Amino acid sequence: MPFMLLTLPRAATALALGLTAVVTLAAAPATADTARWRNVSPSHSEGSVLFDVETAGGATWAVGLHSDPTTRPFTPVAMRWTGRGWQAPPQPAEHGRLDDLAVGAPDQVWAVGSRNDPVGETDWSRDRALLQHWNGTAWREVTLPFPEEAEHSSLSAVDVDARGSVWVHGAYVDASGAYLPVLFRGKADGSGGWTSLPADTGLTWVSQLEAGPGGTVLAIGDGVSRFDGTAWTRQTLPPALDGAMYDGIEFRTAKDIWAVGHIRDENLWRRPVIVRYDGRAWRTVRTPAETGQLFDIAFDGSGSPVVVGETMNPEVNPSGSYVLTPGPRGVLTRTEEPPGAGFLYGAATDAAGRVWTVGGAAGAEGGISPSAYAGVRR
Repeated sequence: MPFMLLTLPRAATALALGLTAVVTLAAAPATADTARWRNVSPSHSEGSVLFDVETAGGATWAVGLHSDPTTRPFTPVAMRWTGRGWQAPPQPAEHGRLDDLAVGAPDQVWAVGSRNDPVGETDWSRDRALLQHWNGTAWREVTLPFPEEAEHSSLSAVDVDARGSVWVHGAYVDASGAYLPVLFRGKADGSGGWTSLPADTGLTWVSQLEAGPGGTVLAIGDGVSRFDGTAWTRQTLPPALDGAMYDGIEFRTAKDIWAVGHIRDENLWRRPVIVRYDGRAWRTVRTPAETGQLFDIAFDGSGSPVVVGETMNPEVNPSGSYVLTPGPRGVLTRTEEPPGAGFLYGAATDAAGRVWTVGGAAGAEGGISPSAYAGVRR
């Protein structure tokens, strides 16, 4: 997940006070290249950004953070789509952020990130892991069995598998100052029973987990790694993509897995990267040679990929949004632009085959979005 957000303007009263609110939609005109997308951004979300969106069983959620002079430094945000707007139930943590989300069913919603606890009256530098569960009625914070000496803990990735388990990956600093990963598996219905599993993925950091069939779990970050239930194996990726960083993954079948991200480029700053596993090897998927960074991927009702991200080059797109879809010859091209979108960080497909995306609204200054954005592709 991105960490570009430094400070943000004052947010609306409802979110700043942590009140439950049904938020109406922001209007957006349709143009020729935006006709497939509908802007369903939460209104009154100034100072907020959404990092992930997930949907299952008719439940659609998005998570992120809000920042204003009172939040020290952030306030977690979790919003539920009601069919006509976004509802923001109260959060169990007053200070912190939510970076990743998993939805297994309407009462099996999990979000992870970190919460900020004060050290004295002015120092908010101490953070600890934040895991919370929506049981269909309210959010509650869940405690994981970290080692007693764990400090500065955080959680970066969560997923729910088809067998009713929830997987959580994170890290902490031990008494010697070493940075150590953790992996936990529990029951997706929130009934407890956490198991600590091997967490050394072979990656420096993990941005997302994807639980596939048969107990297989994939982790992405500065590479791709596979967990077979016993140990992790770092995957062999195309040598030309050494140094690439991955933020989104989609496990369609055991012979069709996609991962998206970016690689640093001397001329373009950051160039979009996509790799695909066909059951035998990971291969490069062609992307435009232009400034772009990919954060997530989803597949629409026809099975076509929709890849979302951002660009820092106004000549590519002054709004900052970056969306790749198959062109006439099947090559991924930048031909769609969700109305009102700025940087896009998450994507998911609902049961109707509609693709949802979230992030920040257009009009960012210095890499900071003015408000939250959400869009849905017909």
